[in-house]
Order: sequence, then structure tokens, then C-alpha cells
Amino acid sequence: MMRILIAAAAAWFVAASSSWSQDVERAPTPAWVVASPISARPAVIDDAPVRLLSVDDQVRFDADGAHIYYGRRTLVQTSQGLPNVSTVSAVWNPAHETVQVHAVRILRGDQIIDVLQDQSFQVLRRENNLESSMLDGRLTATLQPRDLRVGDILETAFTIHDRGGVLAPHREHLVNANAGLTIDHYRLRANWPASQPLKVTASAPWADVRAKRVGADQVFEIETRGLAPVRLPNNLPGRFMLPRIVQFTDFTDWSAASALMAPLYDQASVLEADSPLKARIEEIRAAQPTAAGRAAAALRLVQDEVRYLALSMGEGGYVPTAADEVWRSRYGDCKGKTVLLLALLHGLGIEAEAVLVSTENGDGLPDRLPAMVWFDHVLVRAVIDGKTYWMDGASVGDRTLEDLTPPAYHWGLPVRPQNAAFEPIVQPPLTSPSFETSTTLDASAGLDADAPFVMDLAYFGASALQMRRQMSAVTREQLQTAMTASMKEKKEGVKVETVDTRYDDDANVFHILLNGKIRMSWVNGAGGGRIMGLPEVSVFIPYQEERTGLFAEYKDLPYAIAHPYMNRTTIRVKLPDGGEGFRLEGGDQTVEGGGYRVSRQTSLKDGLAEAILSTTSLTPELSAEEMAQARTRSKAMVDTVLRLRAPAGYQATAADRARLEPGDDSVTELIERAEGLGESGDVEGALALLDAAVTVEPDNAEARRKRAYARLRQRDYAGARADYDHAADLDPADVDAAVGQGLVAMSEGRYPDAVISFSVALRLDPTQTTALGDRAEAYYQLGRFDRSLADFRALKTAEPEQDRGLWGELRALRRLGRGEEARTLISATLKDTPTNYAALQQLVALSKAEGRLREALPALDAGLAASPDSFGLLAQRGAAKAELGDAAGAQADFETMRRLAAGDPALLNDVCWSQAVSGFDMDQALADCDVAAESGVAAFVDSRAMVLLHLGRLDEAKAAYDQALETLPNLPASLYGRGLARLALGDVGGQQDVDRAKALDIDASENFAVFEARHPRP
Repeated sequence: MMRILIAAAAAWFVAASSSWSQDVERAPTPAWVVASPISARPAVIDDAPVRLLSVDDQVRFDADGAHIYYGRRTLVQTSQGLPNVSTVSAVWNPAHETVQVHAVRILRGDQIIDVLQDQSFQVLRRENNLESSMLDGRLTATLQPRDLRVGDILETAFTIHDRGGVLAPHREHLVNANAGLTIDHYRLRANWPASQPLKVTASAPWADVRAKRVGADQVFEIETRGLAPVRLPNNLPGRFMLPRIVQFTDFTDWSAASALMAPLYDQASVLEADSPLKARIEEIRAAQPTAAGRAAAALRLVQDEVRYLALSMGEGGYVPTAADEVWRSRYGDCKGKTVLLLALLHGLGIEAEAVLVSTENGDGLPDRLPAMVWFDHVLVRAVIDGKTYWMDGASVGDRTLEDLTPPAYHWGLPVRPQNAAFEPIVQPPLTSPSFETSTTLDASAGLDADAPFVMDLAYFGASALQMRRQMSAVTREQLQTAMTASMKEKKEGVKVETVDTRYDDDANVFHILLNGKIRMSWVNGAGGGRIMGLPEVSVFIPYQEERTGLFAEYKDLPYAIAHPYMNRTTIRVKLPDGGEGFRLEGGDQTVEGGGYRVSRQTSLKDGLAEAILSTTSLTPELSAEEMAQARTRSKAMVDTVLRLRAPAGYQATAADRARLEPGDDSVTELIERAEGLGESGDVEGALALLDAAVTVEPDNAEARRKRAYARLRQRDYAGARADYDHAADLDPADVDAAVGQGLVAMSEGRYPDAVISFSVALRLDPTQTTALGDRAEAYYQLGRFDRSLADFRALKTAEPEQDRGLWGELRALRRLGRGEEARTLISATLKDTPTNYAALQQLVALSKAEGRLREALPALDAGLAASPDSFGLLAQRGAAKAELGDAAGAQADFETMRRLAAGDPALLNDVCWSQAVSGFDMDQALADCDVAAESGVAAFVDSRAMVLLHLGRLDEAKAAYDQALETLPNLPASLYGRGLARLALGDVGGQQDVDRAKALDIDASENFAVFEARHPRP
């Protein structure tokens, strides 16, 4: 169906809808046009290629139709602007319009050049949308003004005379005055006989403008200067996307518009007496026992056996081709396909009617003035067994009514002889996806072996046919190259071996199938045993960023959501040893927010782990307040990555052990393989390959640095130091080697050496933020708080999006006794981001040190009001309330943390530790720590030791600290805690542990403040 939207806008040309003349007529300006004052040449020329000096749109409605005058004056400011005005054109359809040209002039200083004196228009039939199967019959008149120069003003004036065609004697017109360029002087003027019942309305900023009586006419006029383009965010609902719209119509209501179309559709959908379609109707009736099945078969016939071709020539923009003619030609536009479908459905005894819709501007349509110009499509509304179905004959790929999705057009106007009213097109959430990714990994050979994988990218419905068409133009080699590049971009270690496609016609599903091998990422887990994260099925809350800057004025308007939408991701992993001892962590979860429901279902059975993540839209739009809540919740969500955990005693397979064999690989290849293993957490395997690389080339600096880092991760400080020193000897300007030397020194508590190494690195590369941040920490541990403050502030400037600089700055200020300065900085940070963990943590520490802990509670409350599920903030507030004696409040926060932890060892350790440092509810804390410490992770054992210390079980506490220090011999908390336990047991050697802890961490005693206050040392 033809869509007409005449824009007042952008340029010096005229776009019209149709005409009953094949020629452009030269004629004087009509008498009803009120001359516009000549726009003065601007005194200041800007850098824009062209400048719209004036846009003058005038409309006259009378008994002969609608007459639209377009006047433009455009200044050419640069040579780049010449191509923009090199062609003057008018477009019309020779059915019910004529076009008259009044002027094409060049104004050059005082000289006026009449272009039409020596030149004339050429009339062409171009069919600009032929590639989209659209024929509109429009003609284009073009003229290229000769000798147009920079500095010239091009003046054009046209009038389109529209008799209305099939819409006559109805009159309507729509103006969109939002141009792409600023218009120095804009005017819209319309007039009509006062006796003519014409309505007019305008959107902002002209909503208050009214027509006035002038003599025998009504006159509506808008005139303004400096009309700049309106820039709109693209995520506004459609009803907000139409600024500066002016509507004219004489329809009394929407029912009148529908009644004008009803006879056309009624007549076109009646079958001829000997129509071959009657036989097809009987075939459908015999083959399908239900009304729903018959309707689906009729829809498929129209979609599959009649190709789409838009026919808008003559009156074709509104008048449908008869159903039998559509069938004979086997092509038709939305109108023709609609009447064909109506003929079939009526023949099958199914209640159905044509419905006019707007595909682009449907949102808010009933609130506008009734006009046919708004509609650009027509479909069928059928009622079957009491349920409404929206059926689009011009669509493709529909198979069953159960899978038929109501279109995103918001409203439909039924075509009826009388009493028609808009029907809402409600779009419920989808129950099946429009796109699904299914991946199966075969890890049965071992955790470190390359795993064969099969990936199926499935497209459903209309997208299936679209992908099928697109892929038909791509060779198999091109597809494999593209998919291989795409997969490698997402994940290293992927080898795509084959790519294939398959189309399931009955289900209308298009598949892209990939086969290959992938290097899995099983890392050493904090809860014992190796783990592999499956981030593809992470649960999240989608959100859109707040509108700021240019779009700040729209920040309180709703946000449009892609709806209806459903995407599904399925991952299956075949596990070694039949899955014995493996477990899934994270499990089933469902969250709703940001206009979506995100749901994950998991299972682990018979050696196959499976996870299915579905993301489904729930609504077409969300309020600004709801979107803000989604933003906050999303950013504060606890980790929701699904993890597969291998048993702690997992025995490496032959394929696993093969990862350690260097084979005939070059040093470069060995380093690459080692990097892959290191990234997956397999430090042991990485070290084996790096040892081989260093053996082959002892002076390979990269191999030395890589092995040094792997040794550092294994806490082989002497070995790491030797490798970094060797790399630095090879090249004293090796920045990475200098940073590595500093990292080793930090790990060993050699802070003066660390400062030297990091300073060397910073002299070599002043942008090295790792060196800057760690030097700041080294200065802090040395008590050089002034130097530490300077470095942390520099780090905050270099990495403003990170909180490490802020956190360090606040710690240094507190140590320097500049508490009020720190509080000012904290207040400024929390004003912008009330959930900032670094600021809140340091506020609690500062308030505790100053004996003002209660004053920190309002800020913690505000942070948790913005992010109720923030694990870190709950821990901070729970500990603070515990120390302040608010047992009920502390219990509530810790219980919330326990619920969010859902049995996860790492999170339960956080609950235990938060209670331990505050000395609160030690029996429950011990129960939490017992679960966490079963993994054997040193940090978790350390937390349990602290609880035992509080409980007075000193021998058990010392033993637990010994266990933690076996793995992490330089862990300050364990050294300090063991020292306290030893001293309490009468072992004066405990003071050595305490002193060593303080030497490693100047703040080591802070976490034991509650314990030492309750158990003062002799």
C-alpha cells in the first residue's frame, strides 16, 4: 500500500505523490500564494556546504482539490555544496496530480538569472524501488542549472495540484517540518473556505497554533526563524518520534476513513463465478479438518504461491487488485494479497476482514487526526474459535497459527462500511525463539584435550527465509572464512573445520552448522577442583544507558524495547568419566528487569551437562524510572556465570597429559601454547612448555618473562626473580621485566626494592599503570603516605573508570590524618554513585577509626537502596551494625548474603569473613566457613581459623592457620592470626608472626581490631 508523507524540509526539490499530467507546466505563482519576503544574504558564512535561507510551504484546499506550493532559497557556501544543488527535481505520479514550476532562478549579487529562459525539465520514469518489487508509476522531472557557482542563491518555486483521485472529495495533507538542516526562515501557511469542515492540528512546539478567520477563508500559519533540526534518541517509543508534524483532514473520524475504503475491498475480494480459487478452497477444506488448519493453509498459499509486487501506479496506492486477477498473475502487493486471502477465508467460512496499519508510525495513531496518509500497509484480522489472529499475506514463512506472531504495528483500523474503530494489536511475549544457538562440546577425552564441537545457529520464521536468501549469494568458502573469523574473534583456540547450511521447509527453520575443535578453559577453582565457566549462559538484566548530553532533555521519557523478542542459547558438555564427581554451580535462575525475562535451566545427567538460557522481552517500552532501576540492579548483580566443577581428585587422561609434551614445536609455538594453558588456569602445563622453550633458547627474553610470570603464580619467587633478572640483563630497557621484578619484590614484602623496580619501569614508560599502582602500594607499605597519595592520585587520573586510585587515595589521606579531606572526596563520589564500594569501604574504615561508625550507616543504606543485592555493601553494613550492637540488623544483612550465596563456597566464605571481623554470631559463621573450607582453598581456611580464634579454640585456630600458610606462606592475615593464637597459648614466638604480618601489610591488624579489643594481650 502506497505511503505518502510530504516533507517540508530539507531541500530545494519537491516530492509529490501523483499526477494526471505527463509534463511540467510553466505557470505564474497562484494568486492564493502570499509572497514571502526576500531573505537577506547572511552576513556570516559558516562551514556548511549549503544553507537553507528559506522554506516556504503553502497549501490551498478548495473544490478542485489540494494545491501545495513549495518555495525554497538555498545558498551554496562551498564547492562541496555544489553537488547538493546540481539537480532540481519534482516527482509525481500521473494519475491525479499536475506539477507547475513558477521559478528556477540563480541570484548572484544584484544579478537575477532565469534558468528556465534557456533550459527546460526532462521527464523520466525511474522506478527507484524496482529492486524491492515496487512499481509506483511516478515520473521525475529534472533540471541541472547551468553555471551554478559558490556564493549563488538557488531559488525554486513549484505547485502540486492534487485532485484527490479515489479519495476525492476527501482532503488531507501532512507536513513534517523537521528538516535535516537549520532553516533560516520557515513558513507554513494553509487556507481553505470557511464553509469547508477541515481540521488542523500540530505537534510541539506549535500545539497551541490555531486557524483564524480571514475574510471568507480560514488561515493556519506558522512562521519562525532559525529552525534547527530536532535530534531524537533512537530508543524513544514511536509516538515521541514525530515532532513538528502538522495534519490537515476533513474526515470526521477514523470510521469515515475506513468507510471510504470498505467498498473497494468488498468488491475486490468477491470471486468470479468460474474462479479456479473455488477448487483450491475445497482442496484446503478436504485436507484440513480444523478451522485453524484451513486458515494456516490459506495463508501459506497466499505467501508461497503469489510473489510480492507493489502496484501503486494510478490509483493502485489505495485500490486493491481483484483476488482472481492476483491469482492469475501470481503477483500482488499487500492489498492484492489481502483480498486474495479474504476470498479464501470467506470461502472456508472463516470470519475475516481487512485492517489498515502503519508499519512505522502506529504507536499513538488513534490520537492523531484521521487521515489515509498514515497507513502504508494492510493485512487480515481473522477470528477463529474466539481467538484473534493477525495474518499478513505479504509476509513469508508462516506455517501454523500457533506460531503466528502479532505484528509490531500497535493499532489496526478494520475496513468496514460503518462504525469502524481501532483494534489494539497486542503482542504477548514469545513462547519460542526467533533465533537459537545450540553448542555441544565433547570433553569426554579430557579437560585439557581439544574438544570437538558442533554449533547450530537456527533462524526461525521470517528471519529464516531472509537468511536463506542471503546465504544463497555466498559461496561455501566465503561462509567458512567469515564464520571462522567470527568465532576466533569471540574466543581464541577455536578451529572451525566445516560449515554447512540446511533449510527445513516444513518448520521454516534455517540452520548454519559449524563443526570443529576448541581449546577449553578449565581453570583452578577457588572452591577446589578445576572449573570451566560458561559465560554464554550467564544470567543478566538488560538495560539501556541513561540519555545524557545531547539527549538529556529526553531522559525522563520511556525507553523502547525490542518486542516481541526471544533468543535462546543452549550449551551441552559431554564430560570425562561419565561425569562422575562433576557438578554444576550457579544452577537455575530467573530474573526480570529492563523489560526482559532472563531464565536459565540446567541439568547434569548421564555425563552430559546442559544449560539453556532464554531471553524474552515482556513489554514494548519501559518508563525511565523502571529503566533506572534495571541499570542499578544489573550493575550490582552477584556473579551469575554458570560453572562446571571437576572433582578435586580428577585424574588426567592421556589426552590431558599430551598438553605437556613440547614435540617439535618452535619456541614461538611453545610460548603460544603456554599462553593458552595459562589463560585456562593450567599453570603447571604452561610451565612445562615454557621450561622447554627456555631450554631451547636460554636468552629468549619473551620466554623468560612468560616463565617468570608463571613461576610467580606458583609462588616460586626465587625462580621468578631469576627469570625477570635474566630478561633485564638481556635488555635493561625491558619495561615488562622491570615491572616483573617489582611484582616479585611486592610478593616477598621487599617494598624498597619494589619502589626501585617500578620507578625504573615508569622512567622507561610513564604510561605504565601497573607499575604506578603497585609503586603507590609499595610506598604505602613503607609508610611513605605522601608519596603513596601522589601516585594513587596519578593512577586515578590515568584510569578514571577504575576505583583503585580512589581507594588508595582515601587510604593515604586517612593515614595522613586528613580525614575531612577524605570525607569531602567520599561525599562527592557517593553523590554521583551511591553504590561506589571503594568510597563506602573507606568511609566505614575512617568512621571506625574516628569513633563515628554510626555516621556511616546512612550512606550504606543509600547504597543498598540503589542496589539491594550488592554482596559487598551488605557485608559492609552487616559488619558495621554488628559492631554497633544492632544484632537484628546485622543478622538480616548476613542472612540476605547467605541467601544470595546459594551454597557457593566463595560467597559463603565472604559471609563467614564479614561476621568474623565483626565478631558476630560465631557459631553460624563457623557453619558457613566449614562449607567453604572443605574446598581446601587457603583463603577460606584462613577465614575459618579466625572464627575459631574468636571462639577460643586456640589449638584448632593455630592448626588452621598452619594449613593456610602451607599454601600461602606470606598471607598477612594468617600470619597475624597465628601470631595471636600462639601468644594466647603462651608461645612468645607468636610475636614474630605478628611482626612479619605487619611487615607484609601495614594494615594487618585492622581486621583483628574487634578480637583484640575483646581479648587484650598481656
